[in-house]
Amino acid sequence: MQYFIDLVIVGLSIGMIYALVAIGISLIFSGLDIVHFAHGEIYMVGAFIGLMLFKHLGIGYVPTLLLAIVLTGLIGIFLERVFYRRLTRAGGGYTVAGMGMIIAGFGMSIVLQNVAFLVWGPKPLPFPVPFGMPMEFGDLVLPQSYLWIVCTALFLMVTLHLFLKKTRWGLAIRAVAHNKDIAYLMGINVPLMISVIFGIGCALGAAAGVLVGPVNYVAVQMGIGVLIKAFAAAVVGGFGSLPGAVLGGLLVGVTESLGAGFISGSYKDVYAFLLLITVLMIKPAGILGVDAKVKA
Repeated sequence: MQYFIDLVIVGLSIGMIYALVAIGISLIFSGLDIVHFAHGEIYMVGAFIGLMLFKHLGIGYVPTLLLAIVLTGLIGIFLERVFYRRLTRAGGGYTVAGMGMIIAGFGMSIVLQNVAFLVWGPKPLPFPVPFGMPMEFGDLVLPQSYLWIVCTALFLMVTLHLFLKKTRWGLAIRAVAHNKDIAYLMGINVPLMISVIFGIGCALGAAAGVLVGPVNYVAVQMGIGVLIKAFAAAVVGGFGSLPGAVLGGLLVGVTESLGAGFISGSYKDVYAFLLLITVLMIKPAGILGVDAKVKA
């Protein structure tokens, strides 16, 4: 029983990482109608930015996390305005870009990987954060790094929820995500809101990278696996649904951890996709997704 609980805790912590990245993917998709295939590299760049800030500026882990979130969000806004927006018509409509945006996402992924390779090199780098001794709850021993991941991810998710539901900018973002043309008619600055959506999505990816950095090494190739798992989490929960992204991330993380613990760690990357296939066979739109009805 103790072993099962330990595996679930590990699964929940890594699931929170998948959930943060999946929320970013779903947010960008719901607002811009594109799948951002370079999001794994945004996660990687955010982790490297956090590592450099922590090592060279000598600031604490929390300021490092916050500053990395802001800087990576600004990088995301820059990429959207300078590169992605040029593939769309005037006014910021992304539905017209089609295959061009998909190819641009793959291209941006390769560019960011090579830039990271030139700047930080090919070797994995440690992210030495002194979290302190593990915390004991009876027979349960929890590394503080896992608690940091879970608590910080929950805080970011709640903050995003309140921002989207309780602020005017959040209302404008939801209006743009629902219908850009109607948002234009309501006087909303749609291009600005699209940039904000992209920046928030990239900032969440950076948060995930900085949170997982002290647990694992920071490496140029670290974004590929997380992107695939986060994409699976977004589909399992219901693509485009933010609560679905959280639920999907947790399910993928726990399934991966339990499968590695009770079956074999050699196939831990397979379990997420077995879960994905199972969910899609039962509910093609995902657990919290809405089936689209097409009139004949």
